[in-house]
Amino acid sequence: MRVVLVSLVAALAGLPAVPAAAAQAAAPGGMYRFVVAIGGLKTSSNENWVRLATYSLTADGTAYDSHFHWSQRVRVSRSGTGVTGAGCGVRACEVQTANGFQASAFPKKLSGTYTVTGSVLRITWTGNGWEEWTVSEPIAGQLAKLTFRGSSFGATHGYGYGSNAAWSERASIAELAAFDHTRLKHDYHLWKTDAGTPYLDEGAGSPFWLTGWRPCSGGRCLGGATAATDYYLSTANATSNDRRNTIWHWRRELADARGEHCYTGNSHVKPMLQIIDSSGGFHGWVAVEASLNQSSPAQGTSADDIGVFELSEF
Repeated sequence: MRVVLVSLVAALAGLPAVPAAAAQAAAPGGMYRFVVAIGGLKTSSNENWVRLATYSLTADGTAYDSHFHWSQRVRVSRSGTGVTGAGCGVRACEVQTANGFQASAFPKKLSGTYTVTGSVLRITWTGNGWEEWTVSEPIAGQLAKLTFRGSSFGATHGYGYGSNAAWSERASIAELAAFDHTRLKHDYHLWKTDAGTPYLDEGAGSPFWLTGWRPCSGGRCLGGATAATDYYLSTANATSNDRRNTIWHWRRELADARGEHCYTGNSHVKPMLQIIDSSGGFHGWVAVEASLNQSSPAQGTSADDIGVFELSEF
């Protein structure tokens, strides 16, 4: 009533009215910090791309994105993390990751606005189009899940989770070593080729190909091996203490065929961001694969593996 009276008096006096307090935006599932893997993956294209991002939302309806981006249009080689996997059942090698993921900070930024209508989150990035997600709550009051609906900028697939945990909240390598990885489901959409013909390799509901991880010396990575393949899971670099992890795996026979102890060919590099609930609990990762061809020039993009996936309990 006071705002109405003040506004009426101001109008009669020819003064600008005092605005009412700005309405707060409804956060998706009540959560403001999201980890997101999103990509544009089409069998009709060899210019596919993926983005691994954090979304920070504010109560006034603003959205901020920090991300890494990889595309078949930009040919880059793998990067070393500075972390060596040794003493954990795999060959002692420096863990490789997608180009640039070892950086000290996220290199790309977006900003825009968001709205929540029913269960639909819509984010409109300034100058970069919109994306929509369906919001659910796998853990009520603790964790929101984003299921991809569509976009105006070519994204076709994605995964996302959000909570109110600080960005500094994370699971350490020791905690990841103690975690039961059989609890995590591997859902994925990966662009590949078969005899030069593109296809999407897709799956859901099964565990990752390796669940028995062992701590490596140095405290910055885990390792594990199957009959044919060495797997590494590490921090993004030798000093980072954020939610970034990366998986690197390759077949030993391919290294042996090149006379190498550590494979330098087309290995699989998979940057990831941890899913953390509002109480600090770890529930897996959203992730991308950005394994661009660097060792078979004649095959071009046909030797790329690129896509999005999640390893999560949900």
